[in-house]
Amino acid sequence: MKRSGRFWISIAVVIAVGATWFVSRSLLSIQVPKGAVEDASVAPAALRASDLEERLLAVGLHPTGQLSDLGVDDHLARLAAGEVTEATLTAYADAIEKLSFKSSERGQPLPPTLWDVSTPALREAGWSVYTLTEALASDAGATHIGLLSDAYAAFLKHRPNALDGALALLPLARTYVETLPESARAERERHAQTAGQATLLIWQALLSGTNRHNPLTHRPLWSHGYVGHFSVPHIHQYATGEGLTASQVWGVEGFNPAFVGPPSNSNQVEHLGISALLQGVAHVPGAVLTTVEAIEVAIDHEDPAAAMADRALNGVVRTVLLPRMEGEPNALVTALMNALR
Repeated sequence: MKRSGRFWISIAVVIAVGATWFVSRSLLSIQVPKGAVEDASVAPAALRASDLEERLLAVGLHPTGQLSDLGVDDHLARLAAGEVTEATLTAYADAIEKLSFKSSERGQPLPPTLWDVSTPALREAGWSVYTLTEALASDAGATHIGLLSDAYAAFLKHRPNALDGALALLPLARTYVETLPESARAERERHAQTAGQATLLIWQALLSGTNRHNPLTHRPLWSHGYVGHFSVPHIHQYATGEGLTASQVWGVEGFNPAFVGPPSNSNQVEHLGISALLQGVAHVPGAVLTTVEAIEVAIDHEDPAAAMADRALNGVVRTVLLPRMEGEPNALVTALMNALR
């Protein structure tokens, strides 16, 4: 589904009136630490700039940034400009080291450069790479690191079978939702009123991590907060050092050709997750999605065969996933597997 840009903008236009309420800062909430790492009184002993460079490289950061990560040179430039302190960078290196250890202990190491990425969405939510990394390295962040490590391990186990890998993440998302303390389920009552709905939110975040925006207001229709930033394709990019799209990371292997259509329709894992989120959480009727597919064919001259495959995938979400979304997740996986193979 290489047409995802225009396609999902069209969907956003169609559902904007009914879905602008669907804005969540984060379902998976940990708090910005008070004082954070900028408080030198509680930070580890500071190192000199040359020692800091060596330390940041030693914990696995890239010298200049390999993809969108900041890189050691950026942190040292901030230090020279007085934007961060030596204590901040010392604590940052220690936090990254803890994250590497925790994910390795979990069974699937996560790349250190994964944590070194700053985005406008994260900054708008009040996070910097320093405060976010410290929070994730804390005891409260262990649940989140466990989810990301387990999800990436499941992806690698099933690769290159995209269908098996994507569905393997569904039970992980449910376990995560059920084990989070109630106090950490931010805004669940507003945006995910059931465990099944919350599971679909987390599942879609792991599959592609994208936020969709209302093209008129340029505001997000929903947001996964920082966890949406750490999707499986995002993790894989930093593990390999390759700038890959979600469709390139996942592929379409395992899907019955009826749900793929032409080779250009290559992003079926993302389509599956978004369709589940739209129909299962945002309550967008299947007829609306069918209308959008027809618009894409009539106005944008998209391939009718691709639209037919996408409609078939939407149909499975409607008839197989939705009736089972509150039930036992492994039973849902089996039903989806039988329907989509």
